Amino acid sequence: RAAAAGPLQQATGLAAILDAACVAFEDMLAILWDRIDPGEPLFIALLTAATCAADGRDAILFAPSLPPYRRPAAPQAGSGQGRVDVVAGAVADLCMLLAARLAETAPSAADHGDRAACHAAARHARQIHEALAGTSPL
Repeated sequence: RAAAAGPLQQATGLAAILDAACVAFEDMLAILWDRIDPGEPLFIALLTAATCAADGRDAILFAPSLPPYRRPAAPQAGSGQGRVDVVAGAVADLCMLLAARLAETAPSAADHGDRAACHAAARHARQIHEALAGTSPL
C-alpha cells in the first residue's frame, strides 16, 4: 500500500491525481489478478475487486485531463507477496484513500468529463473496499 499511497497523497492538481489514480488502479489490478485462484476462500472477493479495479482504471482513462498515458512500471517486487488476506486488506485500505482523493477532486474539475470520471472511479474504489473489507486478520 505504501508505494501506491505515496503518489496519491502527494499528487496536487487534477492531472496529477488522475495520473496517480490510474497507476493505483493498474497496480491493484495486477496484484489482485495474480492472487485470483478458484481454490482460494477469497476467490469471489478478489475477482470482484479485480473487475472493479479494471472499471475504475477505465473510468480514469476517459478523463479529458488525464495526461498522455504512459505504461506504468510493473508493481514493485514483493508488492503482491504475502498472505492473500493481508494483501486484500492493504488493497482495501488503499481504496479508501483513492476514493477520498477522487471525491474531493471531482467538484473542482471544470470539465464535466473529468467530474464524471472522478465520481465513477471513486465509486469503483469504494466497491473494491466493500468487496475486500474484513479480509485482513488485523
